[in-house]
Amino acid sequence: MFKVRQLEAFHAVMVAGTVTGAAVRLGLSQPAISTLIAGLESDLGFGLFVREKSRLQPTEEAKYLHGAVVGALQGLDGIAQLAADIRDAKAGSLRIAALPMLALEFLPRVAAHFLRDYPGVNVTLQARSSPTVVTLVTTQQFDIGFSETAYDPGWVDAEKLRLRCVCVLPAQHPLAGKDVIRPADLSGLPIVTAPRDHIRTQRLQELFAENGATLSIKVETPLFASMCAFVAEGVGYSIVDPVTAHDFSGRGLVARRFEPAFFNDFAMLFPAGKPRSLVTQAFVRRVAEFLKDYD
Repeated sequence: MFKVRQLEAFHAVMVAGTVTGAAVRLGLSQPAISTLIAGLESDLGFGLFVREKSRLQPTEEAKYLHGAVVGALQGLDGIAQLAADIRDAKAGSLRIAALPMLALEFLPRVAAHFLRDYPGVNVTLQARSSPTVVTLVTTQQFDIGFSETAYDPGWVDAEKLRLRCVCVLPAQHPLAGKDVIRPADLSGLPIVTAPRDHIRTQRLQELFAENGATLSIKVETPLFASMCAFVAEGVGYSIVDPVTAHDFSGRGLVARRFEPAFFNDFAMLFPAGKPRSLVTQAFVRRVAEFLKDYD
């Protein structure tokens, strides 16, 4: 088994032509270089150099061997660089499954920003329903999941997140001039919302009732993006997450602060018991940075 330092000393002597020059290149003493060469010759079973005047002349065997040694050292350099890239989260892969609320525009925006700093990382992003996201993470097919649905904490590790929802209105709506929209302002007006049996719609009905207002459901659709599209066409108003509202800004609707506070809860999921890669950790930090813009 050859030592890397022996191969480095051999290469240095081949390039410099003298033990002195090799010692300077490697930052070692001349005796250390001579010892390394002697050890390599002993391990190989044949000589590598003959001294002619003040220089070392490589044997034919040394010349033949040198090409392979150069390749080996370059390979080690490549491994060292790859290890450094992995350590710095600049190489690897990341598989993300997310509910459409985040997968359509928000996560592509975050991932594109992330990849500018980590170009050696490969990303897979799939938009799936929340129950499917949970399954994909539970079975360790994906590194990160974003889901609204319930999950078994025995199979996934979760970081709970919440975003304060906003009220979106057609740009020409009479209420568009208000800075803050309240249930009393919206009482009896047509709303585009999630299906009636969705927990978010049920909570919204309770909130309106507590504030003496009526929630008048006009359109039921499961996706925030669909709600915004209906609103942009003038069908009614909606209470949506700020990420989707931001994505639809300039498309015929406006977003206004909604009070009292109404939140959309979801979670960032990871396979239970599986160490998070450095790439995953770096991406999670980037997501957290982007979500701060919606606080």
